[in-house]
Amino acid sequence: MNHANTVTNVINDASQIVHFDGVLHWCILISLFIFLIGMLWVALRVLLPLRRLAKQAASIIDGKLPEFDTPSSGIWEVEQLRRSLQHMIGQIKQAQEREIVYRNALTESQETERLRIAREIHDDTIQSLVVVAHSLERAAHPIKALASDASVHLDTARAQLIRCIDGLRQLIANLRPTVLDELGLAAAIEILCEDHPNLEFSVAGCAYEIDHAQELALFRAAQEAICNAERHALAHRITATLIYAPAAVTLEVSDDGRGFELPRQLQEFASYGHFGLLGIRERMAHLGGQFKVASEPAAGTRITVSVPRAALAAA
Repeated sequence: MNHANTVTNVINDASQIVHFDGVLHWCILISLFIFLIGMLWVALRVLLPLRRLAKQAASIIDGKLPEFDTPSSGIWEVEQLRRSLQHMIGQIKQAQEREIVYRNALTESQETERLRIAREIHDDTIQSLVVVAHSLERAAHPIKALASDASVHLDTARAQLIRCIDGLRQLIANLRPTVLDELGLAAAIEILCEDHPNLEFSVAGCAYEIDHAQELALFRAAQEAICNAERHALAHRITATLIYAPAAVTLEVSDDGRGFELPRQLQEFASYGHFGLLGIRERMAHLGGQFKVASEPAAGTRITVSVPRAALAAA
């Protein structure tokens, strides 16, 4: 009898253990299922939306401003982060637009001031100096008959005065290239290049008339590029090519100078002291054109600017 009771107790204990193991098994399965559902929810509502935002924001490093205008499928905090990024990008774009408008207005005011100074020098200073030169010439005639040393001094003074007048006329040409108005872009750049013995200039294509503002922008780009090549790059050979293509007018200036390492973003030109190049880039952008620069240390520099003909015609 005792033996039968023992067997019965063992069977009861075994059934309880099996029952407990079954409950534990189901609890583990349910917990694992809940865990997987939770991880899936975290991935869909947190990780993936954050990854999309991070991928969009990564382009900011390269100077691009992405649009965060697509609503996020994530949790409220992720959506709030997207809205904050969208607002921040909007503020940056507005600030950039205001800065571009200000710089364009500043450039136009500089050109206006250059024109005013050039006219004042031409109409006032140079004319006065020309009168003085004529007076010296007339005063020298009677003195020359006396073979006096004073005539030599008068001739020397007149020669120096003429050189001063020539220098002022060159200054006027740099301030406001009147030849640009009179002869056009190609002739103006050709005359500019005549003052640089190491420079070769050529024109490709059939020249046609373009808008004056864009002619002036291309001429200023030529001035800046040539100046940089001679003064900063210490180039021995410079080539400038003006290309009249059916769709655009392009100016390319190359040199064999020491070159420099390009920054990741062209806006960083300001930190390198290349304010002139930054000004060319902004002026080209304002006129609907393009600006490209290629350079490497000890490998020279090539600057290319272009404006579309359609924009010129429309202007």
